[in-house]
Amino acid sequence: MAIAPIVIYAYEYGPDPGKTGAPGDNPTGCIQSGCHSGTPNSFSGSVSIKASGGASYVPGQTQQIQVTITDATERKYGFQLSARVDSSPTNQGAGLLAPTDSLTQVKCSNGSISPPTGCPSQISNLQWIEHTLAGYNASATPPGYTYSFNWTAPATDVGTVTLYAAGNAVTGTLQPGGTHVYLTKLQLSPAAANPNAPSISAGGVVPVYSSSTTIQPGEWVSIYGSNLAGSTATWNGDFPTMLGGTSVTVNNKPAYLWFVSPGQINLQAPDDTATGSVNVVVTNANGTATSTVTLGQFGPSFSLLDGKHVAGIILRPDGSGSNLPNTPNSYDIVGPTGSSLGYKTVAAKAGDSLVLFGVGFGPTNPAVAAGKVFAGAAATTTPVTLLVNNQPVTPAFSGLTSAGLYQFNLTVPSGLGAGDVALSAMAGGLQTPSGVVLSLQ
Repeated sequence: MAIAPIVIYAYEYGPDPGKTGAPGDNPTGCIQSGCHSGTPNSFSGSVSIKASGGASYVPGQTQQIQVTITDATERKYGFQLSARVDSSPTNQGAGLLAPTDSLTQVKCSNGSISPPTGCPSQISNLQWIEHTLAGYNASATPPGYTYSFNWTAPATDVGTVTLYAAGNAVTGTLQPGGTHVYLTKLQLSPAAANPNAPSISAGGVVPVYSSSTTIQPGEWVSIYGSNLAGSTATWNGDFPTMLGGTSVTVNNKPAYLWFVSPGQINLQAPDDTATGSVNVVVTNANGTATSTVTLGQFGPSFSLLDGKHVAGIILRPDGSGSNLPNTPNSYDIVGPTGSSLGYKTVAAKAGDSLVLFGVGFGPTNPAVAAGKVFAGAAATTTPVTLLVNNQPVTPAFSGLTSAGLYQFNLTVPSGLGAGDVALSAMAGGLQTPSGVVLSLQ
């Protein structure tokens, strides 16, 4: 009895493998000596499994899986799930389970944490995904809680697959007993691959004009893939959550769409307090595609004119600029002097008033909500330092001036060199992707 509270406490971190009720697992879930007591499914709550692909799977395709534990009489919730091939459920796992945040973890049959590629074959290919301590603590949301993660179907048609899950609802104390255990399962049948189904390229969720693997809430983001939309459509500046029959969620929250096409989607990520790996789901009439991206407070990238030249302008208040000439708002587009980019650009020189643009440079004061029109000046709360040709330059202003778009105002100092010189910036400990240049003369 002296060790019972310690055992109960340990399961706040997630149970040992084999507690789902699947063939070969403990048939009553977590009900056994030294764990929990009672009879499964004998209380007023429930556990359910929802797959983004419905009751079918396409070989090799990733789906989002949600496990929801509901019990209004309890205060915290945990789970464990395993995917099995029906023709050999005791020794053949089905596909690959993967966390998308810190609230879940995947274990192998020996109790070790599974690597992203799955459990080593010399152990077993069986996997169990379950709550972590962070998930247990986050689940204090009566009457229930939902855990989300990814499941990638087997690469080939293996016949029907069943997802087995056990859900626990507890008081949140360290005392034995008081646990309500629920068991459920969801059978998935193989579906013929739809040649028009959407798919997201590996590493295909990035800040616009960038290859960075981290995005921030409110940032303009591009998704690359195939069959992402049935046609090309562009917003009217109204921040729609569906455009051209396509919608996108980031961490289960609707994103605001600017542009959709079969090969690319541009969107503004929704506001979110989560950090770490999150789901990105594209949905259209031909199905869904799921990927992941790292969500953080910062995801800095410069806007670009082409593959490398930073987007920016040289202010010409004397009216000498090629754009809006003879007005106080006159300007030139900064770039190699001439028309090598397909339109007139001018290299900046010492003393020029320069404005550069980018995305993902972190929180601002005042905060600017995603999905809304904004015009003004909201300064970054974390200083941004530019490196021009490896020399630090501090902008006079850095912050949002329109929805999701950051602006950097600076006077070009002397001694920075000439030609296309390297440009980078740091924000929140993250550096902008390499390969960006600023044209100087």
